[in-house]
Amino acid sequence: MLVDLLTRRYPGMRLWLTQRLTALVMAGYIVLLLLLLLVRQPDGYAGWHAFVSPWWLRLATLLVFVCLVMHAWLGIRDVMRDYVRNIVLRGYLQLLMEIMLAIYLIWLAVILWNI
Repeated sequence: MLVDLLTRRYPGMRLWLTQRLTALVMAGYIVLLLLLLLVRQPDGYAGWHAFVSPWWLRLATLLVFVCLVMHAWLGIRDVMRDYVRNIVLRGYLQLLMEIMLAIYLIWLAVILWNI
């Protein structure tokens, strides 16, 4: 049944499921982050630096932002399809958004791994 839903028979189901799964990953990360903040309660620069320093938290943050970029790309693509009728303009706007999302992800990776 699940294989039928994710194959060519229903092409939009894979994109729909991707957006829902990325939302679940982001929600789980927010819960994890709130629990960590309740336990550790960092204060000042040194406290915050120690809070975000563990490799597993940086990796989880990077994973969440990869999910965020995928989620945003799917949403922007659907909005562009719905509201931008000119195909050439839509293509340029989508390309601009894809470049911006890639730059944001690279920028975040540089920030996270230079801590």
